[in-house]
Amino acid sequence: MTVEYGDINYFAVLVGIVINMAVGALWYSPFAFSKDWMALTGVTKEYLDEHKDEMYKGYAVSVVASVFIVFSLAVVVQLARATSAADGLLLGLYAGIGFVAATQAANYTFEARPMRLFLINIGYSVVTFAIIGTLLALWD
Repeated sequence: MTVEYGDINYFAVLVGIVINMAVGALWYSPFAFSKDWMALTGVTKEYLDEHKDEMYKGYAVSVVASVFIVFSLAVVVQLARATSAADGLLLGLYAGIGFVAATQAANYTFEARPMRLFLINIGYSVVTFAIIGTLLALWD
């Protein structure tokens, strides 16, 4: 098994990072799940308003995490020799469900966190991994 780093489409990785951030912004917006997420986590609008100056840390961590997520998925797509939308979608779903959802299921259970919160948070990962896997496979 050899990863050919020179064969990775770094422009596709960059686009994947942007997609990950954009889907996250939409997913946790008032148009999608922000109200439910806030109710389930206890985060209030007042808390967010009071801590606006600290939000850059969360965005910085999100960007760095996106870099690792998308680059790692690009390596997996390359190693699997995925070149079709179906291949990329399947790899993204395997990563999202098999790694993220399965790992977090135990954490949410032990922490007695609500199933709805699990579905919101994990749904974001599964959807973005599927989209990005598809993109990376097609943009070989």
